[in-house]
Amino acid sequence: MKPNQNRFDSIRDRIGRGTSSSAASAQRRSRRDQEARYQRLFLLSMIGLAGVIVLILVGGSVYEYVVKPNAVIAEVNGHEIRRREYWKYQSIVLYNQARTYESFAVQTQGDQQQQFLQFAASFDAQRDDVWGSTDVSSATVQQMVEDQLFLDGAESLGIMVTDEEAERYALNQFAPPDAPLLTPQTSPTLIPERAVVATQTAEALATQQSLALGTPEASPVSGTPQATPVTSAGTPMATPVTDDAAASPAATPNLRDSLQAAEAEYGIFQENVFEDANLSEDDYIRLWARPQLVRERVVHEVTSQVPQTAELVNAQHILVATEDLANQLYEQATSGADFGALARANSTDTATAATGGQLGWFTRLEVDPALAGAAFALEPGQISEPIETEYGWQVVKVNDTDEDRPLSDTQYQLATTEAIDAWVEEQRAQADISSDYETTPTETPGAFVPPAGAPTPIPATPIPASPTAEPPIVGPQPAVPGSPAASPVATGNATPVATPTPAAVG
Repeated sequence: MKPNQNRFDSIRDRIGRGTSSSAASAQRRSRRDQEARYQRLFLLSMIGLAGVIVLILVGGSVYEYVVKPNAVIAEVNGHEIRRREYWKYQSIVLYNQARTYESFAVQTQGDQQQQFLQFAASFDAQRDDVWGSTDVSSATVQQMVEDQLFLDGAESLGIMVTDEEAERYALNQFAPPDAPLLTPQTSPTLIPERAVVATQTAEALATQQSLALGTPEASPVSGTPQATPVTSAGTPMATPVTDDAAASPAATPNLRDSLQAAEAEYGIFQENVFEDANLSEDDYIRLWARPQLVRERVVHEVTSQVPQTAELVNAQHILVATEDLANQLYEQATSGADFGALARANSTDTATAATGGQLGWFTRLEVDPALAGAAFALEPGQISEPIETEYGWQVVKVNDTDEDRPLSDTQYQLATTEAIDAWVEEQRAQADISSDYETTPTETPGAFVPPAGAPTPIPATPIPASPTAEPPIVGPQPAVPGSPAASPVATGNATPVATPTPAAVG
């Protein structure tokens, strides 16, 4: 029995060891399976995470380099203005404004010069942030929209611009002012009647200024030789002698020299702007040069049709704050009281009160529409009932009328500006414009401004200018709607179109 027992024990041991080995093997396989699952899950997680990162990077790149640059910020008659075009255009605008302020700085000194230079540096710094920005200047968008309106409307005026003309115009912006590469547009010929008015106005202004200074000068008698200038000691002043080189005026550059100078300046402009703005020469001509040339030609064509005479009225007025006071003054004026005396005593318009409310000769465009409607409906000697305008209550007395009076230079300029604005608004009304950034400026009422022809009072005592007074700072002025934009190379008397702080909207 013992041998058999040992055999059974051996079998049991082998069975036990086999069972134990199988369980251990299964356990090892289970751990390997779990580790494999964990590895697969980790790998899948890493693949998913990498995919998300790739999608984010690709999506960001697509947005940054495809979606954002191609976003349409305005559309005019089916022509889309995309953000990348805005970036290029805005870079040119800022460059021009910086150069304009630099030209101002050259003509000034001290703190004023430093202020202009700071403005120029501010505009140059802003150019670095244009490309890729989502900020949009509504003023620039408005100018781009108007550019397209000019391009679309020029054909109706028979204005066509060839590629060669646009290229020549682009280069001409950098030519010396005294030697342009293109013949400037000529102003309409001054009619004789306007020439007489201009002469009379200049003479009256000179006389008034002399009287205001208290040192009226006798007019020279024709044919009388001029006296030799003398020094304060009474001895004749010697005529200064200069060498021929200094005395003779500089020679006018010829076309070749002008072309070379323009090409050199154009090269500087390209180095400073083209690369940073991702701008090509074709872009510059398409986005800037061609629209500005078309603007100039349209403006010339429209203004050449403006009459140099118009219906004018010569009148006086009294401006007060309340209707009750206006009614009282109207009753007194129509009852025989002196209108000028009433104006001097009661009018709140300090610019004309001292002259008895004299407005001089004015057109309908120079005064409030309500005031114009009343004044142009009266006969000489008649007085209007009180008129409510944005400045208060006004009573007007018409002194004279003229249905076809020559316009002064200021009146003619105002008429041409009105004609250009009207043409632009007509194009705008006919156009299909879509933009979230183009805004209509809101006008806030200000103080009453008399017409340009209104006489100004002569001070009883000359007021000397303060020797320590600083010259006024020439601040930025808004561009006249429809007027040609400033050329890339600013001239000394150019006026910037924007303030150093950009009015950007998101």
